[in-house]
Amino acid sequence: MAVTVIVRAKLKGDRASIQAIHDSVTGATKEMALQAGDVSHQTFLSSTNLRDFLGIDVWASPEAFQRFSSDPKIQEFFAQMFEGMPEVTLWEESGWNRW
Repeated sequence: MAVTVIVRAKLKGDRASIQAIHDSVTGATKEMALQAGDVSHQTFLSSTNLRDFLGIDVWASPEAFQRFSSDPKIQEFFAQMFEGMPEVTLWEESGWNRW
């Protein structure tokens, strides 16, 4: 069953420098993530504090996400981008009406 992964964190630096890190790493790992089960990847910054980060990914399964995110290189990537450990939560589709 697919799972939506929500990542909330405080960026370690300014928007431009963190975007450079993010885009470099995700550009290099996109195919690996897709093959591991990552269906989509979206990022947002708060309109009131540009250091507040929100990432939303959809993964094929919780296990696929756990395997990928436990890779030491992915952990190192998070450490470069975020102050402390990000808050990561997993969500399942409710099946309720939506628009």
